[in-house]
Amino acid sequence: MLSTALKSKLAKQHLLVADAPQMISLLESYLRDMGAKTIYRATDGRAAIEALNTPGMRISAVIYDMNLPRLDGLEALKLVRRNFGRLPFLMLSANVTKESIAAAAKLNVDGYLAKPFTVQQMERRIVGLMRATVASDDGAPEAPTEQAAEADAEATDDTWSI
Repeated sequence: MLSTALKSKLAKQHLLVADAPQMISLLESYLRDMGAKTIYRATDGRAAIEALNTPGMRISAVIYDMNLPRLDGLEALKLVRRNFGRLPFLMLSANVTKESIAAAAKLNVDGYLAKPFTVQQMERRIVGLMRATVASDDGAPEAPTEQAAEADAEATDDTWSI
């Protein structure tokens, strides 16, 4: 369960969720239960990048499926890092491999979550994103290492975060 302070912080964030329509609905439900109020949706990679480039959107964190059509997660993460710096980025994937985790870690992803996941796993990743938003306000968060990503790929819940 998120603390009142984290729920309050999450309520002020503008989240971009990029995934398949059914998954977006599920994620949006989870995020709203956690306190999120402003959630933008994108069902393909190009729409996600267009949302990021839209003046006035003020997106503060991205939740992105690794295998999204028109721009996969790694390509999107490269663009985000190049154009938006340390904007917090949570990668989701149903096909987790050590290689995909390592590639995302090299691009300084802020978290990685394997599908299917529980509400508790999602909450832990959202807490990580909230910490990353604080760190991005105060300086860049510590980048994940490939060794940490590989070790976490073998974790029992198949999830990874910083």
